[in-house]
Amino acid sequence: MYDIVKIGDKDVPMLAMASVDIYYKNIFGIDPLTVQTKEDPPISEVITLFQQMGFVMAKFAETKSRKEMLKLNEESFIDWIEQFDRAELIKALPDIRAIYDGEKAPSAEEKKQAD
Repeated sequence: MYDIVKIGDKDVPMLAMASVDIYYKNIFGIDPLTVQTKEDPPISEVITLFQQMGFVMAKFAETKSRKEMLKLNEESFIDWIEQFDRAELIKALPDIRAIYDGEKAPSAEEKKQAD
Protein backbone atom coordinates (compact mmCIF):
# COMPACT_ATOMS: atom_id res chain seq x y z
CA MET A 1 0.00 0.00 0.00
CA TYR A 2 1.37 3.39 -1.02
CA ASP A 3 -0.09 6.67 0.15
CA ILE A 4 0.94 10.12 1.29
CA VAL A 5 0.55 11.26 4.89
CA LYS A 6 0.34 14.94 5.72
CA ILE A 7 2.46 15.69 8.80
CA GLY A 8 2.16 19.38 9.51
CA ASP A 9 2.91 21.09 6.20
CA LYS A 10 4.91 18.14 4.82
CA ASP A 11 3.60 15.49 2.44
CA VAL A 12 5.32 12.26 3.43
CA PRO A 13 5.08 9.34 0.97
CA MET A 14 4.81 5.96 2.73
CA LEU A 15 4.98 2.43 1.38
CA ALA A 16 3.74 -0.55 3.38
CA MET A 17 4.80 -3.91 2.02
CA ALA A 18 4.89 -7.19 3.94
CA SER A 19 8.61 -6.62 4.55
CA VAL A 20 8.15 -3.48 6.69
CA ASP A 21 7.77 -5.64 9.81
CA ILE A 22 11.18 -7.21 9.10
CA TYR A 23 12.83 -3.84 8.53
CA TYR A 24 11.21 -2.52 11.71
CA LYS A 25 12.60 -5.41 13.74
CA ASN A 26 16.03 -4.95 12.16
CA ILE A 27 16.09 -1.24 13.06
CA PHE A 28 14.44 -1.24 16.49
CA GLY A 29 15.06 -4.79 17.73
CA ILE A 30 11.37 -5.40 18.45
CA ASP A 31 8.86 -7.40 16.45
CA PRO A 32 6.01 -4.93 15.80
CA LEU A 33 3.52 -7.79 16.01
CA THR A 34 4.46 -8.21 19.68
CA VAL A 35 2.91 -4.83 20.51
CA GLN A 36 -0.09 -5.34 18.24
CA THR A 37 -1.02 -8.74 19.64
CA LYS A 38 -1.00 -7.67 23.29
CA GLU A 39 -4.48 -7.78 24.76
CA ASP A 40 -4.37 -4.19 26.01
CA PRO A 41 -1.08 -2.53 24.99
CA PRO A 42 -0.16 0.71 26.77
CA ILE A 43 -0.95 3.72 24.59
CA SER A 44 2.70 4.78 24.83
CA GLU A 45 3.76 1.56 23.09
CA VAL A 46 1.17 2.04 20.34
CA ILE A 47 2.27 5.66 19.77
CA THR A 48 5.93 4.63 19.62
CA LEU A 49 5.13 1.74 17.29
CA PHE A 50 3.40 3.94 14.73
CA GLN A 51 5.89 6.80 14.97
CA GLN A 52 8.63 4.28 14.21
CA MET A 53 6.59 2.43 11.58
CA GLY A 54 5.92 5.77 9.87
CA PHE A 55 9.68 6.18 9.59
CA VAL A 56 10.13 2.68 8.17
CA MET A 57 7.38 3.15 5.59
CA ALA A 58 8.60 6.63 4.64
CA LYS A 59 12.14 5.38 4.11
CA PHE A 60 10.86 2.42 2.10
CA ALA A 61 8.85 4.76 -0.15
CA GLU A 62 11.94 6.94 -0.52
CA THR A 63 14.53 4.25 -1.26
CA LYS A 64 12.60 1.16 -2.43
CA SER A 65 15.92 -0.60 -1.82
CA ARG A 66 16.53 -3.55 0.48
CA LYS A 67 20.20 -2.64 0.69
CA GLU A 68 19.41 0.90 1.85
CA MET A 69 16.72 -0.24 4.28
CA LEU A 70 19.18 -2.62 5.96
CA LYS A 71 21.51 0.32 6.64
CA LEU A 72 18.94 2.19 8.75
CA ASN A 73 19.23 2.35 12.53
CA GLU A 74 17.74 4.18 15.50
CA GLU A 75 19.94 7.21 14.79
CA SER A 76 18.43 7.39 11.30
CA PHE A 77 15.01 7.43 12.95
CA ILE A 78 15.99 10.30 15.25
CA ASP A 79 17.31 12.29 12.28
CA TRP A 80 14.02 11.72 10.45
CA ILE A 81 11.64 12.44 13.33
CA GLU A 82 13.36 15.72 14.25
CA GLN A 83 11.89 17.37 11.16
CA PHE A 84 8.36 17.20 12.61
CA ASP A 85 6.49 19.03 15.31
CA ARG A 86 5.49 16.47 17.95
CA ALA A 87 1.79 17.40 17.99
CA GLU A 88 1.57 17.26 14.19
CA LEU A 89 3.14 13.80 14.14
CA ILE A 90 0.72 12.57 16.80
CA LYS A 91 -2.21 13.86 14.69
CA ALA A 92 -0.90 11.89 11.70
CA LEU A 93 -0.65 8.55 13.54
CA PRO A 94 -4.14 7.32 12.51
CA ASP A 95 -3.21 7.89 8.86
CA ILE A 96 0.12 6.10 9.34
CA ARG A 97 -1.69 3.18 10.94
CA ALA A 98 -4.23 3.07 8.11
CA ILE A 99 -1.47 2.71 5.52
CA TYR A 100 0.26 0.04 7.60
CA ASP A 101 -3.06 -1.83 7.87
CA GLY A 102 -3.53 -1.63 4.09
CA GLU A 103 -6.22 1.02 4.15
CA LYS A 104 -6.23 4.30 2.31
CA ALA A 105 -5.40 7.16 4.66
CA PRO A 106 -8.45 9.44 4.91
CA SER A 107 -8.00 12.95 3.59
CA ALA A 108 -8.67 15.94 5.82
CA GLU A 109 -11.87 16.59 3.86
CA GLU A 110 -13.06 13.01 4.33
CA LYS A 111 -12.41 13.33 8.07
CA LYS A 112 -14.52 16.50 8.26
CA GLN A 113 -17.43 14.84 6.46
CA ALA A 114 -17.30 11.88 8.84
CA ASP A 115 -17.68 14.17 11.90
